[in-house]
Amino acid sequence: MIELLLALIFEAIKSEPPEKVHPSVAFGKLMGKLYSNFPKTKFFGFVSLTIVVAFALFLSTLPGYFPPPIKELLAAYLLYSSISIRSMVEHARNCLQNGRIVREEVAKIVSRNVSNLDDSKLSSAVIESVAENFVDGVLAPLIYYALFGTSGALVYRAVNVCDAMVGYKDEKFRDFGYFSAKLDDLLNFVPSRISPLLYSPKVVGCAFKKNPKLNGHSIAAMACYLKLKLTKVGSYVVNAGREPNAKDVEKSLKVFIRLSAEAVLLSAALRLASIYTF
Repeated sequence: MIELLLALIFEAIKSEPPEKVHPSVAFGKLMGKLYSNFPKTKFFGFVSLTIVVAFALFLSTLPGYFPPPIKELLAAYLLYSSISIRSMVEHARNCLQNGRIVREEVAKIVSRNVSNLDDSKLSSAVIESVAENFVDGVLAPLIYYALFGTSGALVYRAVNVCDAMVGYKDEKFRDFGYFSAKLDDLLNFVPSRISPLLYSPKVVGCAFKKNPKLNGHSIAAMACYLKLKLTKVGSYVVNAGREPNAKDVEKSLKVFIRLSAEAVLLSAALRLASIYTF
């Protein structure tokens, strides 16, 4: 439990670890090298994913080789590197300048083409990113930490990074990224479906009814909670109200901060329960 408290203190001090000692950056570089050197087949995609996950597991064992308090500090650092609360808030707020949405900043946090999007679609893109990151960057790693300790959070982050790099359905990555995408879907299956409860029990029905994709429940819940129409052009529309604007981005961040606090409390409760049960 001490590592969770320390991780939150680290998060409050600095949103992300330095790139040179950031495990997620290391996972990405390793997957990039494997992709460059291996044949682009499902088999070698599976091998690459296994290597990155094994590396994550290795990193998670390192605290055990040190005495207290270094052991707890290192475990906390690894957990801190696996969650993304303050950095999401900073990235999303960078998209707002003088009350307007900034296209160039939106392009930095979403994978879609934003060149032809109007302000409402740009606002929607940021709000969707905030909602999705609540699961990917906060709730899921904290749940896996609660169940399996630091290794659970770190392995989840490794899989999530692999999916972000190669888990696409286009011709370039379809085969090589197949297992990364499927395992990421599997690991997010339960956290995604828990997320609407944390928004509000009142939006659960709406969120499940309007869910736009396999693990898109948090996006739907955000739309239902704020009564907005969130649109990813060419992919989906979650119609739960009016078109969003820049002010709704700020509203979504306030919701995100509250949800993150709830996720921390949930993780702490689950961690305590797992410790005393097993």
